Amino acid sequence: MFLLSRLLRLGIGAMSLVILAGIVPISLLHYQTGSACPVVWSVPMCYVVSICYAAIGISAFWFGKPMGWLFVAGIVPVLLLALTGTSLELLGNETCPRSDTGWPLCYTSLMVGLSLALAFGLVFWSERQDRP
Repeated sequence: MFLLSRLLRLGIGAMSLVILAGIVPISLLHYQTGSACPVVWSVPMCYVVSICYAAIGISAFWFGKPMGWLFVAGIVPVLLLALTGTSLELLGNETCPRSDTGWPLCYTSLMVGLSLALAFGLVFWSERQDRP
């Protein structure tokens, strides 16, 4: 179980970095143009998502109870925003930033967020199995 936990943590950290590599350019574009991502209460949501994925990435390499709290603090806003954006997209409101192919990025964020939540659950489970 020890190896499984470490591999899952590595995967969570790597996936967070991949997502950050995609969202940071959108955040920078929004900073330059002011129109690259949705804004709620004067806060660009791409900034919020960037901070949340950074927290998720940091939590993957932080051991102990703070890992869980930091992960949850990052994943909950990501999933809520992704669910909201996906719902609005499915209802016909184009609210999410798009990829070069036109794919709404909130769909990707929802899939990745759910995958990360599953991986975190497996990390939590495997580390509990290792305790006496």
